[in-house]
Amino acid sequence: MADQRFHTVVAFDGAELHVEEDGPADAPVTVVLAHGWTLSTRAWRAQAEALAAAGDVRVLRYDQRGHGSSTPGEAWLEGVTGAAAQRFGPGPSVDQLGRDLAAVLDQLVPTGPVVLAGHSMGGMTIMALADQRPDLFAGSVSGGKGSGGNVSDGKVSGGKVSGVLLTNTSSGGLSRITLGFPELIAKPVRNSIVNTLRRIAANPGKADAVRAKQATGSRAAVVQTRWLLFGRRAPRAVVVECNEILKTCSSATLAGFFPALMVHDKRAALKNLAGVHVEVVAATRDRLTPLAHARRMADAIPGARLTVAPGAGHMVPMERPQVLTALLTKLIASARTRSDSAA
Repeated sequence: MADQRFHTVVAFDGAELHVEEDGPADAPVTVVLAHGWTLSTRAWRAQAEALAAAGDVRVLRYDQRGHGSSTPGEAWLEGVTGAAAQRFGPGPSVDQLGRDLAAVLDQLVPTGPVVLAGHSMGGMTIMALADQRPDLFAGSVSGGKGSGGNVSDGKVSGGKVSGVLLTNTSSGGLSRITLGFPELIAKPVRNSIVNTLRRIAANPGKADAVRAKQATGSRAAVVQTRWLLFGRRAPRAVVVECNEILKTCSSATLAGFFPALMVHDKRAALKNLAGVHVEVVAATRDRLTPLAHARRMADAIPGARLTVAPGAGHMVPMERPQVLTALLTKLIASARTRSDSAA
């Protein structure tokens, strides 16, 4: 992409977060795109290209810790602990990802307005940020103490985040997902997944060696990924590209973040998005973060709008990129209006 710039953001524990920047550095609105589990900045490629081509908006994509070109950090095994670690294994947490996103904003986006977009675990990252830093969200109602340790005074305040897009994500309850199977089948499948990922976590190098030999474009690989992550009509080229992204994710990260997803619960933090323009996106064939999860989030966030992509799967950013680009364009326009009014 022309005029692309790169940055390194240092997180609270020394993790180095790789950030890619497109569009004018002095654009009036900045969009920050957070990807999901086992993915990278490539998952948001279509949206970044489209928005940068439209002009007058700055787009930042970053690799989550341990993904892509970002390092895991010193606190990698300090996120999920205690009983949860005994059940699913130790690993990083969604709360750590919230702090990482705060570092990206603090170091690269000193002023607003900002539009945040998160896919899957990226959406959970935004919820963690809202829990820890409600002051960043325009019109957010703060009260009590979030997991980030912020004590608030119950006042309504304006922050630099003016819009949020949450796509194919969940505010909690993922330890009971069924992948579309009846519960009688889903329960042993869940147990098998937990056991398999714990074995991978114990010997990630061995798993890396096995995965390195797997073809991303074979018929079996395409069929498997289309079933799990896409709709039936997803283009083969898109599924293969997704497989290529997944293959670059280390087995240590693949297994390491699984516990974080299982214990993730940010339902109480959704209230901090009140007053922010929020768009929630779901897909009817999403096996990982089903439509019911999106409906609950949309119902819990005052004024949030739910868009459903019929026939699509979990990878809406790649399968139906135009849907998200259109919603991001709407959020950007709303952010510009807010900025003009403030001026």
